Amino acid sequence: MPILLSASVAGAQSQVFTVSGVAIDARGGTTNEARANGLQSGQIRALDRLFRRLVPNAYQADLPDLSGRDAIDLVRDFSVSNERTTSGRYLADLTVRFRPDSVRSTLRFAGVPFAETISKPVVIIPVYQESIVSDSVIWSDSNPWMNAWGQVPQAMGLVPRQLPFGDLEDLSTLRIEDALARDQGRLQSWASRYGADDVVIATASLLGSLGAESVRVTLYFTRTGAEQQLDVPASGGQTWSELFVAAAAKSWAVIEDEWKKENMLQFGVNGQITALVPLNALEDWLTVRSRLERVPLIDRHELQAITRDRAQVTLYYLGNEDQLKLAMAQSDLGFVWQDEAWVIEDRASSSDIVQTFGAEDSTPSMPVPSSSPSSVFMQPVEQTPPAAYPSGLFSNSASERRP
Repeated sequence: MPILLSASVAGAQSQVFTVSGVAIDARGGTTNEARANGLQSGQIRALDRLFRRLVPNAYQADLPDLSGRDAIDLVRDFSVSNERTTSGRYLADLTVRFRPDSVRSTLRFAGVPFAETISKPVVIIPVYQESIVSDSVIWSDSNPWMNAWGQVPQAMGLVPRQLPFGDLEDLSTLRIEDALARDQGRLQSWASRYGADDVVIATASLLGSLGAESVRVTLYFTRTGAEQQLDVPASGGQTWSELFVAAAAKSWAVIEDEWKKENMLQFGVNGQITALVPLNALEDWLTVRSRLERVPLIDRHELQAITRDRAQVTLYYLGNEDQLKLAMAQSDLGFVWQDEAWVIEDRASSSDIVQTFGAEDSTPSMPVPSSSPSSVFMQPVEQTPPAAYPSGLFSNSASERRP
């Protein structure tokens, strides 16, 4: 039985499992033969791009070696643009949309871990220090490191990259001293203008002369406090500009890989948790429900009860609670422990809903049965009822409340 998806789920999956910009240049005995050859090879190359988008570097050597037929069986549909033909030659740009469930099953049965949670934009702060005796700079015309990041192609991965505008607001709100001090509060406040929760400070310095040494890059991840260092050696014939671009590209690959490792789907680790959703109106629940459906780690959710000012929902998810929190944050959902209950907050709402969960004078509706079909994800081992919250959370009888 096919899995039915909401529009929001389908939209998010479409973005992750769509590969665009696959260039085709194929030949054959006839133009039709060249076209058939090009479309087949293009779909296979698109699948390879998709696998590498989802799978951390450490596991890419374990990717399944599929036949052409098996690879194309994972394709839902495709479209072409910029078609050009000559005698026996076919050129086009290909966009391929894959079947999410089939791709997941293929990787899972091959034992290859993968991630599919799309991050919010990550803002890069390129700090450049020419030598150990030079001052570090960000907003300077003499920052080749900033220019290099602007030349790295924006790949369609799981992590959108955002570079600073370098305008007057940036110059006035973020100083080099703030970056060097790793001032979390100022960095977060500054990054909010880009709609980002995460900032990576990428510091580059030169080691030796061109052709003899390398660019040393230190990556500081403000969200986790982690730091990584890598050296990118110069190769023969490179200019300084090319070396910096190569270092920026390698740095970005590390940043993307860290996100994938942090958000790998763990099919052997799953759980369920019951949470409360504060409401001002029914539309608030509809908004939160839509956001929950965009979280890949959530296999399904069941609405247990709803009143005028709150809903109770059970989440069935893959991975651990930390992964769940991080994945939910990418959909602007907070997941916090408050007053002896888990609470889901809509952090993108224009009006904050502040509420303390204690005794309440509202009566819940009857539990709402789930109409969501099961997914390809592993189901929780025990489909037990949600754990009870402290008495009074869903009670309207004064005699039932504890003082």
